Amino acid sequence: MLFLTLLLIIFTADNSDFFLKPELSKPEAVYLLAGVLISFFLMFVFSAADRHISSELKIRIRKHAGSIIALLSLLFFIAEVLYAASAFFYSDWDPAGVLDCVYKLLRGRSGEINIDYFSAHPNNLMLVCTYLSVLRTAGLFGTESVISIVILQALLFSLGGVLFFYIVHDLLSLKAAFLSYFLYVFWIGFNPYLFITYSDAVGLIFPLVILRLFQLVLLMKKGNTVIPTAAVAGVFAALGYAVKPQTVIVFIAGIIVTAFGFFLRKNRKQLYAVIAAVIVFPAVLITVNYVIYPSLGLELDKAKSFGFSHYIMMGLNPETDGVYSNEDTEFTNSIKDPSIRREENLRVTEERLKAYGLKGLLGHLKRKQLINFCDGTFSWGIDGNFFAGPVLGDMPAVREDSPFRPLIHSFIIAGERNYDKYRDLMQLFWLTVLFFASVGEIYALKRLVRRDFEGIPALYTLGVLFLSLYGLTVFELIFEAKARYLFTYLPLFLTAGVYGACVIYRSLRRCLKR
Repeated sequence: MLFLTLLLIIFTADNSDFFLKPELSKPEAVYLLAGVLISFFLMFVFSAADRHISSELKIRIRKHAGSIIALLSLLFFIAEVLYAASAFFYSDWDPAGVLDCVYKLLRGRSGEINIDYFSAHPNNLMLVCTYLSVLRTAGLFGTESVISIVILQALLFSLGGVLFFYIVHDLLSLKAAFLSYFLYVFWIGFNPYLFITYSDAVGLIFPLVILRLFQLVLLMKKGNTVIPTAAVAGVFAALGYAVKPQTVIVFIAGIIVTAFGFFLRKNRKQLYAVIAAVIVFPAVLITVNYVIYPSLGLELDKAKSFGFSHYIMMGLNPETDGVYSNEDTEFTNSIKDPSIRREENLRVTEERLKAYGLKGLLGHLKRKQLINFCDGTFSWGIDGNFFAGPVLGDMPAVREDSPFRPLIHSFIIAGERNYDKYRDLMQLFWLTVLFFASVGEIYALKRLVRRDFEGIPALYTLGVLFLSLYGLTVFELIFEAKARYLFTYLPLFLTAGVYGACVIYRSLRRCLKR
């Protein structure tokens, strides 16, 4: 799937018209070629440097790896906070709606909240609960600045880096874990989505936590903790679903692979782990819906909630290539009865499928795949009034006196002098990750075909990893399309890319030794 997607981008994107097509200065193949060549050069440099590192130093690094990564993560967190605080700006689309609700609840003005918005999109209530808790905590220190929310997101990103480190460590090696950690910091840690106060930033942690927990379950490093570890995965899956629904795909993949592992190993603990996770997930979700959300005191109209049928219908919109459509939203809003609304959504869905036909539908899905995978900035700057500035509505203004602010904004704000450089670098990095991830995908499938399960326990982790990416792709092809919806899965794409790079690196070393 990743390999075919990469081919689709390289050979069709430049000459295809599709919604939200990124404006790039070079052909897609140029970015890919440059990224692969740079990667091979870095592999050569690393191989040469590795030979000059003494065995004694390597032993010390291995012995103190936990302390080293903890120190690096602390420094990373501090740097993220400074970066985000220096460059923060408000965005006037869904993040503004969430923050507006949070600040009105904080100031006792719940009667002014746009209830219709949250009735239609109740999943954003978890963000409201999270941000409100952060601001109330910040209030104990005499501030209600939005930067306190950004600090939370920086903390989640830095903790995500630790999880990513240990996932790669158990999948590959300590060397790969340290090297890929710095890639995580560069590509994900300092991605400007860090300070967009929305589910993309908060949701990033959940696929990592769930993948790591299932990795521990599947590797069975501590056999006695397999069942409670799976149960905790169910907790995070439910919370993740409440924040960003597609994060639950990792959980589903973990359940499938763990069940598969039980049938191979005949280990009852893995079966009990699956049962525990499946029981805990709905229990937590029910608690969220019937305990946590009502604590906000908002009286939502459940009849106005958009169901899956709306997003399936919108995913087939021919005018927007499946991207958000105001017309589809107004159409769904105009139908008050939930059952009739669902029927009408499905009716339009059926009409659109018939109008496409098989050939037309394949063309539509091709354009959606390009929309989802062809933008290395992940739709940065596209939604609404994305760069609303340091002041928005009744929310507290942010300081603009940082000496780094003009320089950072010159790279990340569309139209500024260095924005093209940022966009080109992100496109190069993304296509390179996709290339190595596709190599890892093919190699993992090769081992799967050989049925070499017991010989390589890491194959179970790879199963969860690639099944998650497949599930995400299908999810985005069915529902609303946008590259931003891939953002929470970037650490998983990077894990797959690192795995593929290690496969190539080890193959090259074996060839050179001959």
